[in-house]
Amino acid sequence: MKQKFLILTICALLNMINIQAQIVPSKNKIAVDVSTYHVQNPIYNYDSSFAIGSDLGMTEVGLFVNWTMLETSPNVFDFTVLNIANTYYPSKGIAVDLNLNPINTNRLEVPSDLASMAFDNPVFINRYKTLLDSVKKHTSNITFSSLVIGSEFDAYLGTDAVKWKQYTTFYDSASVYAKKIWTGLKVAAELQFPGLINQNALAQKLNTNSDYIGVSYYPLFADFTVKPVYTVPFDMDTLIDLYPSKPICFYQYGYPSSTVCKSSDSLQAQFIAQTFLYWDFFAAHIRLIDFTWITDLDVAAVNYYSTYYGLSDPVFLEFLRSIGLRKWNGNGTDKLALNELRCQAKQRGYNSLPIVCPLTGVNDNTNSGNDIRIYPNPASESLNISFGNYQKQSIQIFNSTGNLVKEIKNLQSAQINIADLPSGFYFVRVKDDLQQPCKFIKE
Repeated sequence: MKQKFLILTICALLNMINIQAQIVPSKNKIAVDVSTYHVQNPIYNYDSSFAIGSDLGMTEVGLFVNWTMLETSPNVFDFTVLNIANTYYPSKGIAVDLNLNPINTNRLEVPSDLASMAFDNPVFINRYKTLLDSVKKHTSNITFSSLVIGSEFDAYLGTDAVKWKQYTTFYDSASVYAKKIWTGLKVAAELQFPGLINQNALAQKLNTNSDYIGVSYYPLFADFTVKPVYTVPFDMDTLIDLYPSKPICFYQYGYPSSTVCKSSDSLQAQFIAQTFLYWDFFAAHIRLIDFTWITDLDVAAVNYYSTYYGLSDPVFLEFLRSIGLRKWNGNGTDKLALNELRCQAKQRGYNSLPIVCPLTGVNDNTNSGNDIRIYPNPASESLNISFGNYQKQSIQIFNSTGNLVKEIKNLQSAQINIADLPSGFYFVRVKDDLQQPCKFIKE
């Protein structure tokens, strides 16, 4: 008989946080995407944006470069951006995660004479190696934390196993060569979180020789509306189950604030708080989170990306516009999420800013009497709930993608019938925004 059983009670996990490892600046890296895009005021430039990240405890920074930005046409190069970087980042004393991308999400970013060539063609591979040689010459002063070969390229490869195999061959050859010319370099491939999960077999093979597991993470439904913030620990847990022995680097990590995406400034701040709460618990596995991005986009930038990605869905465009940590207005206004990020980082020793923390109280987990637990383990037809100090009340059951699948109002019994649920991951929440969910699985 198929069974449902509890594998992790997040309610209980709250009270374990204090005795588990906590993230520390020497091992767990905070980064902030400080790209300024179409800034609204020349006073607010890359320097001032960088300073915000530096002040809150940024210990690495990403440098995002498509292949076509450097090789602008076949065998014609422009290394201006790298020459600037080679002076700027060493002067700041900060290490760089370099994205050097033949693919950016759903766009091929290679010189025109390679556009129809298979990724595993020796000509294609050797051209990328030549690019790496040039990059090394123009970045001799930079300390690289990692080289990321491709950004969210699972969106481009889709379910095409042949293309995945070709890209894997290219990636393996390019990463071996990069480690040869940069002593001690760590290499990663950045995939979207859904791609890592849904194309697990192909992604696992591609990541065989990766030093870090690179991922972009935006907890969204297919319509680009936000998932509940408490899906964060479950997604982190899923990644670690898939890659238990390799450090995970979130090279993109964000949550929109737009009401069009069914979010808000407050929910975005809660997302930051939840992130740190569970990053502490998974500190040994999650090396880097690069928070995306520093400021919301203006209309011109949104229109540019709409054309670039070939997507005009208004909810998608609002997602892009509103994932910044600062609003696009005047000189820019800090959102609640940026202040939450400062506070969460301060509490863990990343900065000493003169701010009062905590803001959300999400780390106040000392009252163990409020724990809600579900049992037995395993369970087949029903679950029992222990409510701690809570009164019996309405509960909600969500599936692993955050969809509400069952709600019981005015609960009269501590026993819940789950025989009607299909196999999968679920979590239970008392209808109280302050209470963390409990997770169970039906196999």
